[in-house]
This record gives sequence, structure tokens and C-alpha cells, in this order.
Amino acid sequence: MAFKYRLVKSILLFFIVCAFTVSANNCYAHAGSLNKVAVKACYSKEKSMACQYKGTHNDLYIGTCQYMATNLMCIRNRPIKKIELIKAKSENGQHHKHESTIK
Repeated sequence: MAFKYRLVKSILLFFIVCAFTVSANNCYAHAGSLNKVAVKACYSKEKSMACQYKGTHNDLYIGTCQYMATNLMCIRNRPIKKIELIKAKSENGQHHKHESTIK
């Protein structure tokens, strides 16, 4: 009887420890470093001013400057727009790229 009690107690303790470990890891899900590009987009701006920046996958993020900790950061409040790279011929026949947004 004592063996069953210790076994149940050990299993219960194991699940409690696992639950605390999993919940502790989830606490840090959004505690990473700030996006430097988003911070730079608000460098010379004030809170609630319009801002935008280009993401790593040719995405355009449009929003307003808001405080995250002690830094102003561009927080998106509009849908993400894709930036399309369009090849165009210049007058002298060389190729170069223009950026335009798709609406």
C-alpha cells in the first residue's frame, strides 16, 4: 500500500514540475529584443506619429510610434503590404529596380 502511495505521489510531483517548466518558458515568449528596424523608423518622431518600415520578406509595415519599454517603436496597425520589385528599362538601356507597393 505504501508503495502505491509513493508511486502516485511521485507521478503527481512529476506532472506538477512539468507544468511549471512549460508555463515558465511561455512567460518569455514576447520578451525578446526589440526590432531594430522598427525602432529606427521612430528615431526622430514622437508618440502616435505615423511610421512605416520594410520587413525582411519585402513586406511594408505601416503603423504609429508607440513606447515599448523606454523606446519608441513602430507598431503596425494596418495590414501588411507586399513590396513588389519591378524591373524597368532606363533611357540608356540598363536595367534597374523600382519599389512599388501593391494595394
